[in-house]
Amino acid sequence: MEYAVTSNQALAALCFLAILILGRWYTAKGNNSSDWVSQYPIVGAGGQYFSVALATLRSFSESQRWAFKGYAKYSKANVPFIIPCLDRGNVVMIPPKQLKKVYNLPESILDVYWTQNDTIQTRYTIGDQDIIKNGFQMSVIRNQITRNLAHLTPVIATELKEGFNRYWGDTSEWKELRIWDSCLKLIAGAANGAFCGTPLCRDVQFLDSLRDHAMTMFVGALAVNGTPKLLRPVSGAIVSLLCAFRFNKTLRLCLPFIKERLENTAKAMADPTFSWTPPKDGLQWIIEESYATNDPQQLDPTRVTHRLLYVNDISLHSTSFTVQNVILDIYNAEDSLNLIEALREECSAILREAGGSWTREAVQKLKLVDATIRESMRLTPFASVGLPRTVVDPHGISLEGPNGKLHIPQGTVVAMPMDPIHHDEDFYPDAAKFNPYRFMQPGAVQSILEKFDPENQGRGAASNKGEKEKRSTVTLDDALLGFGFGKHACAGRFFALNEMKMFVAHMVLNYDVKCLDRRPALTNVVWLKIPFNDGKVRVRKRPSMT
Repeated sequence: MEYAVTSNQALAALCFLAILILGRWYTAKGNNSSDWVSQYPIVGAGGQYFSVALATLRSFSESQRWAFKGYAKYSKANVPFIIPCLDRGNVVMIPPKQLKKVYNLPESILDVYWTQNDTIQTRYTIGDQDIIKNGFQMSVIRNQITRNLAHLTPVIATELKEGFNRYWGDTSEWKELRIWDSCLKLIAGAANGAFCGTPLCRDVQFLDSLRDHAMTMFVGALAVNGTPKLLRPVSGAIVSLLCAFRFNKTLRLCLPFIKERLENTAKAMADPTFSWTPPKDGLQWIIEESYATNDPQQLDPTRVTHRLLYVNDISLHSTSFTVQNVILDIYNAEDSLNLIEALREECSAILREAGGSWTREAVQKLKLVDATIRESMRLTPFASVGLPRTVVDPHGISLEGPNGKLHIPQGTVVAMPMDPIHHDEDFYPDAAKFNPYRFMQPGAVQSILEKFDPENQGRGAASNKGEKEKRSTVTLDDALLGFGFGKHACAGRFFALNEMKMFVAHMVLNYDVKCLDRRPALTNVVWLKIPFNDGKVRVRKRPSMT
C-alpha cells in the first residue's frame, strides 16, 4: 500500500490557502514600528511599506535561504538577527557565540515545554489534553526505555529483520521501492517492538495507521501555524476532526490489545498467583505510570492509547527522516564502495564477536556506523532553523550586540540557525562533502565556544580531552545540534540512535542498494525540510553471511 495522501493533501491545501489569503499581515504590521525590532537587522525584509508582512508570507519557502544569508552576514560577527516567520512572527536568531548563555537560562525565563506544544499545535492535534498536561509518557521514554536498552536491543533487531524481509524482500532479485515510505514502515515496526511488542508491531494495518496519524498531526500543525491567530480556531477545528478520524481508526485496531494488557495487569496486581509476566515495553511502563498517579481515569483504554500514539507521533518521522538520508548519503557518496565495505567489515566483525546477535554492548561498538549517522545528520538536519524557545520573563532577556545590549521582550521566540552552523567551514572543513571519517579523527570537531569564544578555550567540556576526541551523536557537542541542545535535548535520543545503528548495520550486511537518478529533493516549508517526493531506490538481498 502506497503512502496515504488524501487528508494530507487537503491539509497542505488549507495551509497554502491560509498563506495566500490571510498570512500574518496583522501581526507583522504591528512589529514594523516596534522599538525592540528596530534594534535588529531583519533578513528577508526590504525597505518598502509592509516589508515585514510581505517577508512573513515569503518565509513559507524562503526561511532556509534567509537563515544562511543572515548567518554569514550577522551570526559570524556575533550579531543576532531576525527572520520574519509565518508560524512564529519575528524570530530572533541566536549567534553561536551566545548559544550556551541563552539556552542555559532557566525555564522561568526561557520556555521550551509550551513552545514545543505550539510547534505541533497540541491544542488541536491531540484529542485528550490530559496527556499533554500530565505527560508522563515522556518520562517513560527518557527513563524506562533508556534504562532497558539492553533488553530492548534484541527485540528491535528482530523486528528490523522482520521488516526488511517484508518490505525490502528476501530474494536476490532487484526490487524498486519508495525510500521514504519504506523507511517509515521499517522504523514503525522496529520502534513498536519496543513500544508495545507483538502482535501489534507486526500488524501492517496498525503500523500504517500510526504513520497516517503522525503525518496528519504533523501537516495539521503546519496548517494551524500558518493561520493567523484570530482564525486558528477555524483551521484548528478542521485539523482536530482529521486527527480524531485518524486516531479512531488506529483505536479500533489496537483497543482489544490495550484492554487485554490492562486486564492482565489488574489481575496480576490483585492476585500474585496469576500466571502472567508483564512485558518489558513502553506500553507496560505507561500503564504502570498510570497506576502510580492513583487516578483511575488514567487507566482508561482510550487515554492509554492516546499516550502510545503520542510516543509514536513524536518519534517516527524524525527517525525515518534520518535513516532515509543516511541511505542516500552512503550510496551517493563519492567513495561509496569503500565506505560500504568499511561499514560491512565493522558490522560483521562486531556481530561475530557478539555471537551473531545484536546486544546493547555490541551496538555501542559501531563507531563508523555512529560517525556515518552523525555526518548525515550534520549534512541534512531536519530543519534549517531549530530549537525554538519563548521568552517568558516579563522583563525579557538581553543579548550582546555590536553596540551594547539588545533587548528581547516577553513572548518573543528565539531559535538557532542549525543548518548554517552544520555547514560552517570553520567547524567542518569541506562542509558540503559527506565525509563520516571527519568524526573518526581525534580533535577534528571543536566545540562552538572554542571556535567563537577564545576566552573559554580550555575550560568546561572542551577541557575534557577524552570526550572531545571521540564524540557519539548523543553527546550533543555544541557544533552538532541534531538531537537538541542542553538539558532539554531529545528525550529519546539514546533509543533512536541505538535503533538507527542497527538499521544501518542490518542494511549494509544484508542488502545491496542502488539509488535511481538524482537524489530526491526535500521541500522547504518555513523552517522544516519535508521529504514530499517520490524518491526511489532499488534493493536486493545479499547472500547470507557465513
